[in-house]
Amino acid sequence: MATLLSDEIAAKLELKIKEMKVGEKLPSERMLADEFGVSRNLLRESLQVLRDKGVIDILPGKGAYVSDKQEERLAAYMENILFNNSNNWKDVAEARRVIEIEACLKAVEMSTDEDIQELERIYLLMKENTKNVQVFHEYDVAFHVQIAKASHNNIYAPLMMALFNISEKKMFPDTETEPMCIEAVQREHLAIIQALKNRDRQIIGQIMQKHFGTKESTC
Repeated sequence: MATLLSDEIAAKLELKIKEMKVGEKLPSERMLADEFGVSRNLLRESLQVLRDKGVIDILPGKGAYVSDKQEERLAAYMENILFNNSNNWKDVAEARRVIEIEACLKAVEMSTDEDIQELERIYLLMKENTKNVQVFHEYDVAFHVQIAKASHNNIYAPLMMALFNISEKKMFPDTETEPMCIEAVQREHLAIIQALKNRDRQIIGQIMQKHFGTKESTC
């Protein structure tokens, strides 16, 4: 019964946390216990549930803070499932490709001016770091995750980040030592931004198919 109650309180707490910012401190245990009408012991169990999910960090003597580790936890969980007994790298790559293309098509319809401005900002940061492959690669991931966010589907971004973490770690360990075709990739990134501005589904679908081909080729 206690477990069911703690899970129920955790679910209510998670709804509250969704309205908060990463790094923001939660109210004290006493205040939360009073708010939800439960004992502090039950409240602590609920907080532990959220910590295990990566929703919050609990710092001894300081309290609980909104965390951004859900994507890391999801990636670790998926990696354990996918690679514990067999190597499913091709399946992961295919799933990533499908999700990215669909997210991009959705972003054509749903992206805001602010979403596109953020893509432009990341693109310029990539342009400034073409000589530093590791940094460029990090911004490349950020660019694609931002496209997922621009779709305004709350599932795409964390799922894509998890798949990136898995596939980059398992499939592409040489990306930091063997530079990819940066110029070609950047041309396609710019074309993606322009297609989003023009709300052109057909063009952006073609660009994304070509983009994956560029990344997988040896140039």
